[in-house]
Amino acid sequence: MAKAKLNVSLIKQALRTKQANTRQATSHVKTRGEVSGGGKKPWKQKGTGRARAGSSRSPIWVGGGIVFGPSRERNYKLNLPKKMNRAAITQLLRYQLENGALKIVDKLALKEPKTKLALKLLEEHGAQSTVTIITKEVQPELLAGTNNLKTVSVILADNVSVLDIAHAKTILVDKASAEQFGLVEKVAESKPKPKSKITAKKK
Repeated sequence: MAKAKLNVSLIKQALRTKQANTRQATSHVKTRGEVSGGGKKPWKQKGTGRARAGSSRSPIWVGGGIVFGPSRERNYKLNLPKKMNRAAITQLLRYQLENGALKIVDKLALKEPKTKLALKLLEEHGAQSTVTIITKEVQPELLAGTNNLKTVSVILADNVSVLDIAHAKTILVDKASAEQFGLVEKVAESKPKPKSKITAKKK
């Protein structure tokens, strides 16, 4: 298989979109309309020698509202076409495969939901540090076995994102998922030939 060209701008756009969509607008400051109080005019308009003031919650006053501060109503969402996102994921997976960070395994599953067995599985395939395991189907025992391993994440092939691939030092992919992403060629299943029906000739 020829080396795939890495479209850096596409991958950067996919990463930025994913990061933006996971961002939450939790920071919020109150404007002068949201700060409580300030309904009464501090002093009369004329005759005091002081500057005119209509509210003690003006942004120039201590305890007043904030101008141009962060708001919880801000929307960080970005859109990326599905084909572009799929292409970015496939390119990253091929790049990791060519550089030895991705390993294709026939089957990724555990007999029992135990952390000890999960560690043994990772050790067998030389997976270290941050590991992403991609499976075609849900593996309950594998999910339970890796639950205590904070640097290991198990993801379905349909739910993989560019962040899951970019942040992983080692990626383990089962054969079915590798076929889905085009990392290996699919083996065509030989279908049995249909039985020919013998019809009696009419006399």
